[in-house]
Amino acid sequence: MDSIIYKVIFKAIHQFENKNLTLNFKNLIFEKPITLPHKLIPKLKDLSEKSDTIIVFQNIEEVIIVGNVKPQYEYNYYIVILFTLISNEEKQGYLIGNVKNIGDIIIGTWPFNQQGTDLTPETIHEKSKDLLNNPEKYNKICVISQ
Repeated sequence: MDSIIYKVIFKAIHQFENKNLTLNFKNLIFEKPITLPHKLIPKLKDLSEKSDTIIVFQNIEEVIIVGNVKPQYEYNYYIVILFTLISNEEKQGYLIGNVKNIGDIIIGTWPFNQQGTDLTPETIHEKSKDLLNNPEKYNKICVISQ
């Protein structure tokens, strides 16, 4: 099956110039795009003002699309949400792309080499609701934008 990898390049800080960090996200292939509630990112930003475990900042330098197929949509901008569950220290992340006339959709997951991960639109929607409604279940929630 053809696939796409989204290579997200983060801006280097001054001490580590030319040492950009990257994360690779595996694209999600579903019949319909997985849209996010339009209030998710603004609500996480609001929660970050009250909680030390939620941080929001701009640091995406570039997103490179690697693969042998063309993405289904053109993206206006990208957002990364990374989070760690307190219960098992499991780290996960979503790459979000904004599409004109659709809004924010989840286009990739990290890490994409997890064994036994059963990602469905329903589980992704439940996780996004859980991030908003139960942020205390997470050690860190990080929202990174362009």
